[in-house]
Amino acid sequence: MDPEELLAQVATLLWGLAEGAVTPLASALDLPVLAGETDPALSGKLLEPLANLPDQHSLLKLVHDLVGNISDAGSPLRAHGWKRSDGTRGLAFVLTKNGSRGVLAVSPGPVIDLVVTPNAVLDHSVIGAEWDLTVSIRTDNAWTATFTPGAAAAAPAGTVSLTVGKRALAVGAGGLGISTQRVAATLVASPATAAHVDIHVEKFTARLLPAILAGLLGGSGAETSPTDLTLAMSRTEGLRFAEGRVRVERRINLQLPGISVRSFAVALAMVDGKFVLQPSVSVLAKPPALPMSASLDEVGIGIPILLPDRIGIGTDIVADLPSGMGIDLLLGPVSGGGFFKRRGANAYAGGLDINLGVLHVTAFGLLQLPGNNNNPPLSLLVLLGAEFPYPGIQLGFGFAIDAVGGLVGINRRADADHLRALVSEGNADRILFPGNAIARADEIVGALESCFPVAPGRFVVGPMVRINWGGRMVSVAVAVILELPDPVRVLLLGRALIALPDPAVPLIRLQASVYGKIDPGVPVVEFLVSLAGSWIVGIPVTGEIYLLFRGGDNAVFVLSAGGFHPKYTRPPGVPQLARLAMDIGGGVLGLRAESYLALTSNSLQFGAKLQLDATVAECGLEGWLGLDALFVWEPTLAFQAHVYAGVAVLAFGERLAGIGLDFTLEGPAPWHAYGKGSIEVLFWEVSLDFDVRWGDPAPLAQSTEDIFDHVAKAVRQRDAWAVERPGAQRAGIKFTETAKRELAQGIVAQPDASLRVSQSVVPLDIAINRFHRLGVPEQTWRITSAHLDAGLELPRTIPVPEQFVPGEYFAMNDDEQLGRGAFEKRTGGFALSNTAVKPGPAHVMDDRYETGYKVEPGWFPAPPAPRIILRLRGSFTAETFARMITAAERVDRWRLAQRPFENLVPKVVMNR
Repeated sequence: MDPEELLAQVATLLWGLAEGAVTPLASALDLPVLAGETDPALSGKLLEPLANLPDQHSLLKLVHDLVGNISDAGSPLRAHGWKRSDGTRGLAFVLTKNGSRGVLAVSPGPVIDLVVTPNAVLDHSVIGAEWDLTVSIRTDNAWTATFTPGAAAAAPAGTVSLTVGKRALAVGAGGLGISTQRVAATLVASPATAAHVDIHVEKFTARLLPAILAGLLGGSGAETSPTDLTLAMSRTEGLRFAEGRVRVERRINLQLPGISVRSFAVALAMVDGKFVLQPSVSVLAKPPALPMSASLDEVGIGIPILLPDRIGIGTDIVADLPSGMGIDLLLGPVSGGGFFKRRGANAYAGGLDINLGVLHVTAFGLLQLPGNNNNPPLSLLVLLGAEFPYPGIQLGFGFAIDAVGGLVGINRRADADHLRALVSEGNADRILFPGNAIARADEIVGALESCFPVAPGRFVVGPMVRINWGGRMVSVAVAVILELPDPVRVLLLGRALIALPDPAVPLIRLQASVYGKIDPGVPVVEFLVSLAGSWIVGIPVTGEIYLLFRGGDNAVFVLSAGGFHPKYTRPPGVPQLARLAMDIGGGVLGLRAESYLALTSNSLQFGAKLQLDATVAECGLEGWLGLDALFVWEPTLAFQAHVYAGVAVLAFGERLAGIGLDFTLEGPAPWHAYGKGSIEVLFWEVSLDFDVRWGDPAPLAQSTEDIFDHVAKAVRQRDAWAVERPGAQRAGIKFTETAKRELAQGIVAQPDASLRVSQSVVPLDIAINRFHRLGVPEQTWRITSAHLDAGLELPRTIPVPEQFVPGEYFAMNDDEQLGRGAFEKRTGGFALSNTAVKPGPAHVMDDRYETGYKVEPGWFPAPPAPRIILRLRGSFTAETFARMITAAERVDRWRLAQRPFENLVPKVVMNR
């Protein structure tokens, strides 16, 4: 917890303690004003002394323990009544010495008033059997201040020091508990120093292991060696230990044989609204006569500080479960171990790595217990793996299965971004059959938590297998991860490793980590291959290969090995890719070679760079040579090649001499060459800029195709027309199987359905200047009208989007070719409304179940005469109504059902 937040919560408890102590004293504080008081700050506020200070509250009892009965007339410290200007009565402690007075008053609210008379020199000490008190106050002028919860700090007008000490404090007996030699709290404030409290704990010891656990480890007790602690409390830095944190570690020893202490810590925390002191210890233990060793992390106790009901330390000590536990088995042929860790609130992780001789088993689990109101919900993730000893299960031709496993998650989902990042970093083996699992437990558990977070209602299943060839020289591990239910996603995680001549001491190690994603709902197909962790005879080899095909609203196609052209704007969701690179050399000579090749729907990109670094202490030689090339084929074939090279001599980081060239060639038709060359020697530099153009622009090829013929052919296709059912099933009708089939085939239609027409030849309602990648006069195509054979016009309503390649219809410059999407959604058609169709008037009729209905003469428009399709009516052989409807409404529905869909042939008029 943050120290400032901890102080705020503890301050709330302390204010509650003061409120609880003074509020019940209202009747006892109904005293007259102290006669003869002349100090302006006290006149009318300070009341008569109390005859006896009650001690029913723990804070008042503490005052009794500190200073005795302060109602004695001869005592320099007296208890008085106090009356604030608003009439509220409180309790005041008045220290009087050498003609000076200091008053500390506590009133319900709570409110604390401090009043010190001018030129005060006040010193007071009390030494008791268990407690001691020391007070020192100095001020030149009058000092008055008021304190309330949440109010801004008042600047001190004097100096005050207050120390309260308690000797021989112990909590707990025989089992868990703590003890100290002395605890002292000191309050200090002055004009030069902001108010702060330091709490010194001397000779702090703790018994942290339950007796049964201590006996298992070979001893009868587990008391830590004494250590000193200091807590600091201030408005600016919160409540913390003197080291600046709410948790502090110490070097200590435990009085148990076979125990090796890893760390001892004391923490401050708020648990269920209580301020708690939490000492804990982490140990390594070897129980006698047991073939195992164990590690315990942060096993300890929680000691509540009793606020605000009373002040003190609670005796209800709570034993905290270890935050982590590990076990190593030493059973001869069977070896291995496991671990268990607490991961945040109600979250736990565990792992197992055991070699059974005939099988090597690895398992990891994540458990999240449900929180308040089942948020977060109960979730579980299990990763299992079983590895077979060499040579594995033989498949023939040198192939063998050497490991199988799987992953199951309940209320978990697969995070594609984290899985992709895991592959980019070359860490796919944290999930795919991790080796040395217990030693790498933290990174494996961290990868599982980030890649498979909690997600209510989602489930993850992922079978895994690993196959080798040639006796471990080639190894391929694959996991197919399914995320269920709808929308279903398929993720692929793989790792291919080639190690020559032997994996134990490879001269060549090529590792390819693979991430794949298939999401049919978008749809999207994505693959990423990373070479991180590869080398050839000590030369690192890095780089990434990426493939993306995505449909839907943000359609795009990308294939890249090593990244993209510097001017290319990556589409949304495409990651930054590492160049294919090799680092050659070492010591004073470094040579790095990198390259890339990319193909998109609009361009071809490739490039390479060679960089030399031969320097010692920033003195030596550096050089570079690079190429970036870009080919585009819209609106015509064009390319751009950028070549840059140079060499420089360095002395202590400064360039003494150098030569450089930066050259760009664009073309063809016209050709354009521009760039800069430079020569630099000491303070002398010569540069040459050039910009040359030649040749005529290539004529833009014009399309000779008749666009109308293509559009007309597309509109005549059966697939261009569709009947769209209403958003909700409003007719309470149960269809027969025949009716369902004919509705699906479009032979008949529901009466409240609408007609839709769409094509993907040209985008509608937008100007185009290209067709089939050739130029055309600028033109705009649109649907101007649609009508039936009966003469009924159907107005267009909602646009129907289709996917179009922008390069097919719009002329684009180089920047648009690189940055514009591969596909765009444009209008390809419209829904045609049938709201103009009106049913005939209703009439009284016999409304019996499964009754045939007769259409009124003249209801259908003429000419032509309607052709009633009787099989349509016959398909509706049974009626079930979800609600009560009137006979007239039913008649209207059946009238509309008689409309012969086949006879209403639509006509669409299009123009440009």
